Formats: sequence, C-alpha cells, structure tokens
Amino acid sequence: METLSIILNFILASGLAGTILFFRSRRRQAAAEADSAELENTEKIVAIQSEQITRLDGRVEKLEEKVDKLEIIIEHKDVEIDRSRTIIRQAYKCDIPPERCPVLVKRDELERRRRERDEKRQKTEIR
Repeated sequence: METLSIILNFILASGLAGTILFFRSRRRQAAAEADSAELENTEKIVAIQSEQITRLDGRVEKLEEKVDKLEIIIEHKDVEIDRSRTIIRQAYKCDIPPERCPVLVKRDELERRRRERDEKRQKTEIR
C-alpha cells in the first residue's frame, strides 16, 4: 500500500497527470485544426472543379451548335447528291449528245446559279 502511495504521490507531484491531460487536449485541438484545414482544401477543390465544369459546359454548347450547323450542311449536300444522281440517270437515257442534252444543259445552268448564290452569300458573310 505504501508503494501505491509513493507512486501516486510521484505521478501527482511530478505533474504527469496534468501533462497527460494537456497532451490529450492538444491532440484534440491539433486533430480539429487538421480537419478544418482538410475541409477548407476540399472546399477549394470543389470550387475549382465547379469552375472547370462550367467552362466545359460552355465549350460543349458551342460544339453542339457547330454539330447542328454541320448536320444541316450535310443534309443539304445529301439533297444535292440525290439531285445530281437523278440528273445523271436522266442524262444516260438521253439520245442527244451530252453538250446538247437538255438535262445536262439544265444541270449546268442550275450549278452555275448555285455557285453564284454561294459566292454572294460568302461575300455578305465576310462583311
């Protein structure tokens, strides 16, 4: 029993109990500061990623607009190709020489008009 009393006196007198309690509270404080810093860093990362997502959304919208325009152009080209195929089929049926064939003459006339229209459109777009 006396040994126990000596040990308790040593622990209490040397401040070991106070030191242990102090270190425990310091450890909790350090853990809280680390959690706070981690939370702050996570918030910064989320803000950066949110900004990048917003920027990418804008780029995606622009690309979608370009795709829509390209789809329209492709559709027009498909119509032109179908029209040309029909004209060529009709021209093969024609007995008149190609330079006087009404089908081919009409095709050349339509092509010339289309080119002139496209050139005018390009000139107005440039201005």
